[in-house]
Amino acid sequence: MNPEELFYKVGEFVEATWERVKDFTNPKPQEKPPSFKLLRKLVKKKVTVHELLVLKLQLTFLFYMFLALLLVVFLPNELYLVILTAVYFIYLRVIFRKYREFFIEHEPYQVFYYSISIIGFLAFFGYVLLKRFSLDIRYSLGYLVFVFVAVLMFRFYFKSKYGRDWTYGVIEDIKENVVKISVHDDIRANVKPGEYWVDKVPDVEIGRIVKVLVEERAFRGAVPTKIIEVYLSDQPSSSKASTEAKEDKESNKSL
Repeated sequence: MNPEELFYKVGEFVEATWERVKDFTNPKPQEKPPSFKLLRKLVKKKVTVHELLVLKLQLTFLFYMFLALLLVVFLPNELYLVILTAVYFIYLRVIFRKYREFFIEHEPYQVFYYSISIIGFLAFFGYVLLKRFSLDIRYSLGYLVFVFVAVLMFRFYFKSKYGRDWTYGVIEDIKENVVKISVHDDIRANVKPGEYWVDKVPDVEIGRIVKVLVEERAFRGAVPTKIIEVYLSDQPSSSKASTEAKEDKESNKSL
């Protein structure tokens, strides 16, 4: 192979590699949901794509925090932490860009996970710097206070911008004076996915979407407490259908 052919082959390889990198870091939104082969083996009950995506985000964040902790303890070097964080943020970007259409609401989850990840990175990065320069214990305590304040400030910002005291649910069962509703993970209302019993109201039928008031409880997050609106249009009977009601297209009854 002469030098000209060699350079041509190298150029082709670099170009192909660059295209693959661009496709990975800047993917197009997907029309089909991911398969979640591993997660479906771990989660035995039936869950929605939205809930699997949220679980994937949670596990990814915890794995990043675990690896970052190992790095700062055993390999306290800023470069290693920056590389790990860059890979992690690229992966987050891939999830949000490829599967944004499969989140019930995309923006709040993106803001939340990017923000807490940045706070986590700064916490570890600051620890590495403090350890490198062997600063006095007062600096360490001060930095812990700074991180704590940053978390509180973000919590206040997120709740003020995205927080709400209601969510959507689907009627699953009806008894004499109570109904069982199924809700998705709703980060805006701080509600975890599950089934809840609430008082029965007029016009409820199995499969209908309802708007539910939630109540914050210490160490438990929020829980649905009362149906405040019933959507009267026909809905799938399964709780695994999307509960993000389209208010401008559905007739409904407020209570």
